[in-house]
Amino acid sequence: MSNFGNKIIFILLLLCLSLFLYLKSKKVDFNYNTEILELFEKKEYKFIAHAAGSFDQNIYTNSLEALNDSINKGFKLIEVDLLETKDGHFVGINTWSDFKKDNLLDKKYNNDPMSFSEFKKVNILKGYTPLTTDIINKIFSENKDLILVTDKTNNFKKINQDFKFDNSRIIVEIFGKKNYFKSIKDGIVNPMFSASSNDYDFIIKNDIKLIAAHTKDIIKNKDVFKKIVKQGIKVMAYTSNNKKFINENLGITFSGVYTDYWDINKNDCLALKCITY
Repeated sequence: MSNFGNKIIFILLLLCLSLFLYLKSKKVDFNYNTEILELFEKKEYKFIAHAAGSFDQNIYTNSLEALNDSINKGFKLIEVDLLETKDGHFVGINTWSDFKKDNLLDKKYNNDPMSFSEFKKVNILKGYTPLTTDIINKIFSENKDLILVTDKTNNFKKINQDFKFDNSRIIVEIFGKKNYFKSIKDGIVNPMFSASSNDYDFIIKNDIKLIAAHTKDIIKNKDVFKKIVKQGIKVMAYTSNNKKFINENLGITFSGVYTDYWDINKNDCLALKCITY
């Protein structure tokens, strides 16, 4: 190969390296909704009703009954897991395989999406109403102090298109660094980066103000999360119903917590087994 060819290759490699270093060092230009962040200082906004909350001691139902019960219990942050049906409708569901298994819908229990019409016919656990976009829109439009928390989907544009209430009242848990930037580009107002203690530098560098973290990671790396909370970053821990764990860590290693059975007024768990998991 000629010297000229070698120079061309060197220049191309140098350009690629420069581009890589630029993208690596680039900080996303984004400002968090300060009103939402300030709400986490209030007691009722420190607890997230996990998968719409428990109902009759059942969890992960993502049902209308669980959602209404959580509202009656004083929850202001309601998580609904969102997945799309095979014909493109958002519905409240954690995984298709578990949904089929829990409701004995078939013997394969695969993770293939159902159609919207099939989904709407299901009585969850033979008694509960499945959540659709229309139901969520109605409830959150009527209750303007509620905040919808969701995850499972990376279809960020569809979130803003399908939910008709103020999108400043939607928090979306984001998995992966690329998806974090994509969510901002696609108009998510309150991205909550799903983080581990290993992401500390990324969080600080990108001025991320809202993260979700697993309780096991928080327990194992308390000092890291104490440092994060001290810097004013809101850390939402998933998931705990244990009074001792919550009282010892709330405001110290995390700012709020996903919970199934918590009584906000009594500051206690309402279940027989109040575990952290």
